[in-house]
Amino acid sequence: MLNIVQPNICFIGSSNLSLALIGGLVLKGFQKEKINLIEEGKFDNEIILKQKQHEVKKADIVVLLVDPKNLKVILAPLKKWLADKTIVSMMAGINIKQLMNITGSKKVIRIISNPPVLTYTGTHVLIGSEYLEPLDKELVETIYSATGQTYWANSESESDAIIALSGSGPAYFFYILDSMVKTGVSMGLDKQFALDLALQAASGAVDMVRKSNVQPSELCGKVTLANGITESALRMFELGNLSDDIRLALKAAYHRSKEISLEINAEIARHSVN
Repeated sequence: MLNIVQPNICFIGSSNLSLALIGGLVLKGFQKEKINLIEEGKFDNEIILKQKQHEVKKADIVVLLVDPKNLKVILAPLKKWLADKTIVSMMAGINIKQLMNITGSKKVIRIISNPPVLTYTGTHVLIGSEYLEPLDKELVETIYSATGQTYWANSESESDAIIALSGSGPAYFFYILDSMVKTGVSMGLDKQFALDLALQAASGAVDMVRKSNVQPSELCGKVTLANGITESALRMFELGNLSDDIRLALKAAYHRSKEISLEINAEIARHSVN
């Protein structure tokens, strides 16, 4: 993976996500000495502040994973060195234009990730500013591929839909798997055995979609016999309007994502006034 010229990366904000990203990079052969992590917080000690400023100054890429409402305060003593950096934001609610204004950099990428990143099997959807060079995109994409699949969105206007489908997506499958396992247990199966079977069914279904290049709706028909066992189950899904429930669930996530962005920006405005 990392046969590229390895950039210096500075993570600002420590979390399970940032630690997973760092761990994935190291496993893929990224040099530890090229990674720095700055904990979120005020730099009251002058010596510590100068150290953090030095870390930002030597970085090529700065990754932001802080509480959005604290972003301006945290970056204030570091902003002088941010303008020529590639800024990567993994924060909710702050758009590219705002990030450009806060950091002074025109080279900004927003990234929407999901929880399986923690096991290096996640999804990263990248949204870039118009000022990015091809090399900037290639470097960031390569770095994030250490912990999952990477995709580029067509536009930042897609961000709420991406969050609803991909960002929250794993939880939907956890919910379905849990229901399948509980039902399997109620029919007499051992819990672990039921989980193993459900996981393999899900994994196999995903592989069929990927390898056959056939749409899920068509595959559903291909594996279902008229008046058969599978059809009896799918008929119950239809009677219960499961498809509508899934649509409504994703729409709820979509609208909540928009609401959270408004709430975050209102909170940022209040902190700016104070």
